[in-house]
Amino acid sequence: MHQFEFETLDVFTDRRFAGNPLAVIMDARGLAHADMLAITREFNYSETTFVLPPEDPANTARVRIFTIGYEMPFAGHPTVGTAIAIARARKLTEKLRLELNTGVFPVRVDLDRPVAFAEFQNPNLPSEKGEAADAALIEAALSIPAGSIDRGPHRIRKVGAGANFFFAKAPLNVVRKAKFNSAAFEAVRFGDAVGVLLYAEGGESEDAAFHVRMFAPGAGIPEDPATGGAAAALPGQIALSQNFADGTHQWVIEQGFEMGRPSRIHATIETLGGAVKSVRIGGNAVPVMKGLLDY
Repeated sequence: MHQFEFETLDVFTDRRFAGNPLAVIMDARGLAHADMLAITREFNYSETTFVLPPEDPANTARVRIFTIGYEMPFAGHPTVGTAIAIARARKLTEKLRLELNTGVFPVRVDLDRPVAFAEFQNPNLPSEKGEAADAALIEAALSIPAGSIDRGPHRIRKVGAGANFFFAKAPLNVVRKAKFNSAAFEAVRFGDAVGVLLYAEGGESEDAAFHVRMFAPGAGIPEDPATGGAAAALPGQIALSQNFADGTHQWVIEQGFEMGRPSRIHATIETLGGAVKSVRIGGNAVPVMKGLLDY
């Protein structure tokens, strides 16, 4: 039996017991893929990360991200939370470079704020990734009225920026009332899509650009409190749906309110010629627990 240090954080929030919880195994050397999946299922959070030495010594660390269903190619709240955990543990102040399964992610970490903040640059620009799900099936899967999902410019698309999601727009009151229907979800063919992000303009907060909810039963996540990977791809859906003025756009994307775990995701998007040229995703993270895992 070996012992592994771990830390948990609540991510995309400035207070404990909100946002999206994350477990970080600070030194995962010696753990195989099956071990990581078993440990992730024990924590039973949306994701758990495993920190390893970098393959390129110019980078800070290699990070593997797991849901209780499978290993993720990339996810946002684990990237933010893990960067903050590494920076705190190693007393790093410069920009980190994390090796994820979909590339090297530069991450700026600010530990001098009252609550630590991290922002990553996604090397994967959002783009449409293939056939979308049927709107009627999504409506049934989310227990919302038929015809609620936009079938016009904001029609359902599969868009990804390192991880693929179905994006579906509906009025804010419909998004708030959506309810996961496990039986109806079985009819939706997700393929390589992690889940479905249901979004509306505006939100609970005055500064919210979007109010979103994300459902990913295939990943073992009936509903996620905060999904930075989907937030990183959302600008691609918006660019495909409407005119996107050139320049810098700063969004607050709120999530998790219906779960009692409110989250705020900060997105900074650069556009040119109506196309997305860069996406940065940031947020706060609060440490919650530290301990030793016997395995």
